[in-house]
Amino acid sequence: MGSVFIGLALACLTVDSPISGIIGLSLGAVLAVSVLLRKTEYLIFSWVFLTASMWIILLRLLPAYYYAIAGRGIFWGLLVCAIAAWAMDNALRGRQFTRFDNVAFKALILVFMLWCALSLLTSIDPLNSVKKWAHFVIALFASYMFYDFFSRDVNNIKKFLVVISIVVTIVSLVTVVVATRCLILGMPVYKEISLWFFNPNVLGNFLFGCCPILITSGFDFGPIKRLRFYFVCLLLLALFFSFHRASWLAVLVSGTFLLWKAGGKLSLITVMIAGLFITSLTFPLWGVDFYGHITGPLYTGRKELWHASWNTACDYPLLGVGLGNSVEAIEKYIDTIWMQGTATHNVYLRNAVDMGFMSAVLLLVFYVMFLYSSWKIERSLKSHYLRLVVRGSMASFLGLFVHGMFGNFGILTCFDAADFTVLMPYILMALPFAAKKLEERAEFGAV
Repeated sequence: MGSVFIGLALACLTVDSPISGIIGLSLGAVLAVSVLLRKTEYLIFSWVFLTASMWIILLRLLPAYYYAIAGRGIFWGLLVCAIAAWAMDNALRGRQFTRFDNVAFKALILVFMLWCALSLLTSIDPLNSVKKWAHFVIALFASYMFYDFFSRDVNNIKKFLVVISIVVTIVSLVTVVVATRCLILGMPVYKEISLWFFNPNVLGNFLFGCCPILITSGFDFGPIKRLRFYFVCLLLLALFFSFHRASWLAVLVSGTFLLWKAGGKLSLITVMIAGLFITSLTFPLWGVDFYGHITGPLYTGRKELWHASWNTACDYPLLGVGLGNSVEAIEKYIDTIWMQGTATHNVYLRNAVDMGFMSAVLLLVFYVMFLYSSWKIERSLKSHYLRLVVRGSMASFLGLFVHGMFGNFGILTCFDAADFTVLMPYILMALPFAAKKLEERAEFGAV
């Protein structure tokens, strides 16, 4: 009965289109069947697979304008159904929800969410800010759902990484094939390959978001361990062909950390990474005027965006212009017409514009606290596999910290695109704490 009501509610919220209503009712039916069969994990994995690959369904098989309706309906509707099914399944089985023991981390998240709510008082578009705040709430509920799901059985983590491995392998293989074909035919490849994603940067974000955790804990082929090397090479090659420099740099930082943790010499690694990054700034530029590329507006556009973001944040230093309103707010400081309507390309400045400088400080504190907690957890774990999982999460967040300086992809920052990539950081955030809980249950014999 609850499933039917959820389906009806989702349909009513999307009455602007019959398709949206059908999607809402269908999701309610999926929820009912999932709970009835006590197979909530299938619904969770279906959400991961569909939202990671639905661009090809929507943008290749349907007109682009269907994304706003069907894409967001699938993403948010199926996610809400997964959360509801998980909660109902726990209730039906009489299982207690897994307690989250890190009080300081919980307090930080609560303070951040309260600060987001306070920013509604000065929002230039309150309705949009409320919607973005709701996105945060759902994302954090999803993060806790994965924490509870992962902390019950280590096999749940392995199954999740298998699903991610399959999707990433398909995307990587197609990317490399398309790039190779373009090179053979003499066609341009620089910023030209996006597959079914919105643009090459989205493709780069997707591959980076999954890269560190798959390097440490994914691509599990049992006794044939050498296969992992080839699949990792395929992933890195696909990431290269995305030509998304922010993702390149993030993966280089993550890779540096992983090499250091594996016992590599830090000085040699640092020189190698620095050389690769300097090379990435200028290569490849086939058919492009070198000086014009380095000094032109396409390369230096971030400077104007950052200046505009800083000036706007200084105009609203306490609570900002409201969550999700940074793009419109910074336009008055942007002189280049074609750049108006462009995001800040820096998550810390975007938070400062949206919610004041305090939110940017809280985001930095979040990174420090997460990495510190994960470091302590990794050192306390006895399971080699769980240590690798935690290490992969730490590497991802180190890369994410650097990525946020140059891009719009991050955690605890405004997001709109309805695809799997935007919630990957929230899922990775749950892994270290779930690993700790798994080991505690193993020690005390809890089921």
